[in-house]
Amino acid sequence: MSRRPSELAVVLIPPLLTLVVLFVIPILLTAVYSLWTVDNDYQLVREASLTHYYTILVDPLYRTTLWNSAVLALLTTIICVLIAVPLAWSLSRSISSYMRVLLIVGLILPGWVSVLIRTYSMNLVIGEGGIVNSLLLSVGFISTPLHILFTKSAVVLGLVYIYLPYTLVPIYVAVERIEPAILEAAESLGASSWASFRRIVLPLIMPGVIAACIITFIPALGEYLVPNLLGGLQGVMYGNLIATAFQSFDWPLGSALSVVLLVVISFVLFVLCRFADLGRSLLTE
Repeated sequence: MSRRPSELAVVLIPPLLTLVVLFVIPILLTAVYSLWTVDNDYQLVREASLTHYYTILVDPLYRTTLWNSAVLALLTTIICVLIAVPLAWSLSRSISSYMRVLLIVGLILPGWVSVLIRTYSMNLVIGEGGIVNSLLLSVGFISTPLHILFTKSAVVLGLVYIYLPYTLVPIYVAVERIEPAILEAAESLGASSWASFRRIVLPLIMPGVIAACIITFIPALGEYLVPNLLGGLQGVMYGNLIATAFQSFDWPLGSALSVVLLVVISFVLFVLCRFADLGRSLLTE
């Protein structure tokens, strides 16, 4: 028994050190940098100041961009969940095991390709000369090409394309854990398909749905590459402002923007964790 604490320490120390070195220390350095400023020669002025936080608070550019980014990330999350729930259910209940494996691999396989390449490929789909416009023009649904590229809609489409597999996985795992006997019992007691879904399936898969929302919303909120390549000036997101600040050698401003984003993400996580149990209890009533 006396050896167990030492054995536990041996197991925990390496991951804890890794966490401190790769996560805690960079965040602390970012927080410190956010309190500094730069002079006209882009040299760091190592004097504590809240100048950048005040700028972020009063400048409508930063507030509006952060709000728009949250809206786009929320839309992306909602669309991904609305697609992932029926898709996960179909994969789990309506398809043979062999086809299920093929479809899951097909959904996950694009994740092995660079995000840059996948995002660029969206130009071939939603551009004025892309597949979507060519198909709609050929069947006569439209007379002129749709202007999808370099809009907020293009950003949402790109984000859904990138993050849908990550949304699907936790929901699919949650669906797979539902015992068929539970649904059969509900059906034998006269429950309709909608009642079974609302009162049985949805509460049981809610942990997976919440995990999917977290996995999708948080990276989408700080996304940089997709809005940069597909959004143009109309689809600028908060991550683009952070990248621009660092590329302009204004590291303190970029750090302050990053800290603000981290605070917003932490608040979102707190709200989701705080009300997750409440949401599940309301669904079961």
